[in-house]
Amino acid sequence: MVVRQNLGYNWSSIYYVNYDLSGYQLVSPILGLLAYNVDSDPSFGSPFELGILAIDKPIKIDFSNVTKASNITGFLPLCASFEGNGKVTLKNQVSPNVCVASRHGQFGLVVKSPQSLAVRKKMQWKLVVGCSVGAVLGTFLLGLLLVAMFVKVKKKARLEELARRAYEEEALQVSMVGHIRARTSPAT
Repeated sequence: MVVRQNLGYNWSSIYYVNYDLSGYQLVSPILGLLAYNVDSDPSFGSPFELGILAIDKPIKIDFSNVTKASNITGFLPLCASFEGNGKVTLKNQVSPNVCVASRHGQFGLVVKSPQSLAVRKKMQWKLVVGCSVGAVLGTFLLGLLLVAMFVKVKKKARLEELARRAYEEEALQVSMVGHIRARTSPAT
């Protein structure tokens, strides 16, 4: 037995709450396609869900008659596949309001929620400001490092020049008397 579901907007909101759709909002009811084994023998037990696998010819899910996605301008809806373990898989549509699936399940259309876009814009703004402040600070620190290196090189060169001059002046004022160095006064 194949069961086709249209949970409507009220029941679909339950899926929205129970599944992790953070950053997205549901814009269509949940549509489902499920298959169950049904046996005429009551001793067999209750029916259980079977898997449908459509590899060669995918299942098309058309939301054209049930979606309110056209009311939301500027947002391209994504196909959401709701799996039994609470996982949601998002894919692009194959055409407007049409999704494809290769297996049974429950499906809907979602768009990025305006709140998540506002948060993202706020984060982008913080990122731009943070990068700008970081770049200015980095440039300032690099400038200080270059100035410090320049000052150090100039100071070293100055000390070397002073040492050279002192040695030259000392050489002029030192006289050798035998094997002994003696400091003499320069002649005036």
